[in-house]
Amino acid sequence: MRYEDSIAQSAQTLRMALPLMSRQRAALHPVSYAVWYEHVSGRNGALSRELNALTRDGQSIDEAQTWSLYQRHIAELDEDSASRLEQGFKDLLQGMAQSAEQAGLRTQAYGRALQDWQEALRRAAPGQHMHVLAEVMQGTSGMHTAMDALAARLASTQEEIERLHREVQRARSEALLDTLTGLSNRRGFEQALQRCLGSPDAGTPVGPCLILGDIDEFQRLRQQLAAPALDELLLQLAGILRGVTQAHHVAARLGDDEFALLMPSAGLHEAVAVAEQFRQRVNHLQSANGRVSLSVGLTQLGRDESAAAFVTRADQALKLSRAQGRNRVTVVTREDALAA
Repeated sequence: MRYEDSIAQSAQTLRMALPLMSRQRAALHPVSYAVWYEHVSGRNGALSRELNALTRDGQSIDEAQTWSLYQRHIAELDEDSASRLEQGFKDLLQGMAQSAEQAGLRTQAYGRALQDWQEALRRAAPGQHMHVLAEVMQGTSGMHTAMDALAARLASTQEEIERLHREVQRARSEALLDTLTGLSNRRGFEQALQRCLGSPDAGTPVGPCLILGDIDEFQRLRQQLAAPALDELLLQLAGILRGVTQAHHVAARLGDDEFALLMPSAGLHEAVAVAEQFRQRVNHLQSANGRVSLSVGLTQLGRDESAAAFVTRADQALKLSRAQGRNRVTVVTREDALAA
């Protein structure tokens, strides 16, 4: 379960979400509630940013938009994967039920046979006991065969359970990865951010830092480069980002040209050095239309600060880099933001 809110917190969130939900063109159903619950609670920054854009100037969202938001920002498995896994478990359970039914029938038959053999032995005339015992041995052998078949079926079932478990894990992991670069996608980034904010170091001088980077003049590059060349450029940039990260960092692609690096336990000076290294290495990339550059924003989490405020400030730093001429790293601390 992704929610750990208390009853009081949930009730408060519900009171805040319902008025917003009622203004939309979508029905009031669990999916709609999940979208607005995550937005109001501030736990899903990516969802909130898109939702704010869709409802700007009094606009409302419809059923299709609601479901689209849910699938992209909340649902952990895509519909095809979920359906395939559900059918796999149904088939597995049906097979187990059939095996259990067959074992039950064989056991009942063996039990009745034992009663018959007991009665036959009681009534057997001298010299007939060996014949009855031969039937007992034959029936017992048949029972052993049935039990061996059941054991083999159960072993196969166990293997199938393990396979499905691995498939669930793989599908969940893939749902958190960007399909082009293999970096975390926005959903994976959001989950990592929530875990990061719950760490003991959160909000301390060695607490998390966040780096956001955008490719400069990306729209021009999109118009001038063929799709394969643009994809190759993004792959190279993702490779550079991986090259400056450590194992405990979270590198993500949040949008077409927006990349992020979450550093769970890093001082601001360390994060600045990594951000500069990232920017400078990107400067060595060469597209068909010249060198590529990167604008970078950086901030550090403040004490008792929300994820939304943390990400927003990093985005503000990124915007300042673009406004001041691009191809630079700009740091905005919480104190800078408060002073402004």
